[in-house]
Amino acid sequence: MKVALTGATGHLGAAVLQELFQKGITIKALIRGTDFSSREGLPVEIVNGDILQKDPLQKLLEGSDALIHCAAFISVNGDPKGMVHRTNVEGTGLVLETAKQCGIKRVIHISSIHAYNQRPSFELLDENREKAGEKAFAYDRSKKLGQEIALAMNGPEMEVLVMNPTSIVGPYDFKPSKVGKVILDLYAGRLPFVFDGGFDFCDCRDVAHAIVNGLTLGRPGENYLLPGKWHSLKELAGLFSRVSGKQINVIAFPPVIGKAGLPFIKSIAYLKKKEPLYTIEALDALFAGNRCISSAKAKQELMYTIRPFEETLRDTFGWFQNKGYLV
Repeated sequence: MKVALTGATGHLGAAVLQELFQKGITIKALIRGTDFSSREGLPVEIVNGDILQKDPLQKLLEGSDALIHCAAFISVNGDPKGMVHRTNVEGTGLVLETAKQCGIKRVIHISSIHAYNQRPSFELLDENREKAGEKAFAYDRSKKLGQEIALAMNGPEMEVLVMNPTSIVGPYDFKPSKVGKVILDLYAGRLPFVFDGGFDFCDCRDVAHAIVNGLTLGRPGENYLLPGKWHSLKELAGLFSRVSGKQINVIAFPPVIGKAGLPFIKSIAYLKKKEPLYTIEALDALFAGNRCISSAKAKQELMYTIRPFEETLRDTFGWFQNKGYLV
């Protein structure tokens, strides 16, 4: 089997590359630019380009049997330049259309837990929960629309499965990711405070295992939630302190302080022409993200497993340490 992969330079894409290699599957990856670090040491055929370009997509997909579509534009700051919608919605449409034209038999489309309405936050969220609404943040709407496009293309000629991970943590975090940066900043003492909220964290390797299983398992036309377990940022700091052997002390501020500081944070970002330290979207995810996400369907149909979060952080620390990210 030859599998085409988009988003190969991202955190999840890098983990999927490792999983495909371990399973002995031939890999063809679409990579934008010259950053090939995620494929180091792996026999990967590279196609240069991005998902908004038809010609590179055809080169990627011709001769492939299946597609894993991981590429996405992640944002917690709206969509001021339109790239969130173009990448996650229009790009997904172009990728799936090209896949069908090239005779791809099975597609695994990676969506996000943010495609779903998170509230009520303390009630079970499974695949039957209502999707993000029209008033949801730009990223949430884009992931909902993207997975709707993907599922609409499921049929006898091309089977499509959608998977919805939560906040991904783990090794192979080359860029690093937003969560990876938080961990590195905590370790370096650059983040003396956090907010009194958290995320459902999942291990990139567990998610990658389920995704690759989806090439032969799972039901076409279905989507599968891939959560881990909810932890506060205070817990994250404490666990990372334990696995790294370095004392990490942080103050956890309540929601009212975070919201009160938003105008000040925005003004600083504007003056420095940088991304803000945090946004209303980030605060909403921290304080209102669902804490009861079900993995039952994925466990039953994709053999999804969830390892202990402390093990994930220990392996993340070891990987960052070996790669020279820790200072």
